[in-house]
Amino acid sequence: MIAYWLGVVLVAIVVRYPDTFHDANETARANASLDLSDRELGGGNSVVPDQGLMIEARGRIPLDGTFAVAVGERQEGWTDLTATFAETYARYYLLPRRAAPNAPWILCFACDRAAFPEAEAVWEGEDGLAILSLPR
Repeated sequence: MIAYWLGVVLVAIVVRYPDTFHDANETARANASLDLSDRELGGGNSVVPDQGLMIEARGRIPLDGTFAVAVGERQEGWTDLTATFAETYARYYLLPRRAAPNAPWILCFACDRAAFPEAEAVWEGEDGLAILSLPR
């Protein structure tokens, strides 16, 4: 009985190993071809229309700072995931910074800027994206 299972395992290894090894190499090559920003943002590329928003937010918001995400009407460059998951992705990507409703930093996804009359835009991108800062 042991010889039978050992034979099955050996046949499986001989038959499946080359394909599995080839697939793993293809995945490694695909990952190696990504630039540093793509590696850094990972799955956020399908959520955030402009990598610059998250990179700038990480650089500007202090590690112990708080931020809010305000999402307005969908814009042309957005994916189906942008409006739904922008805040969730920002919470993950900007750790240890925390999301808070009355935060001094606002990640604006085509938000209504009239809702933040005292806020100053410290970074603006395309597709209605901006980082706003409230006076302290």
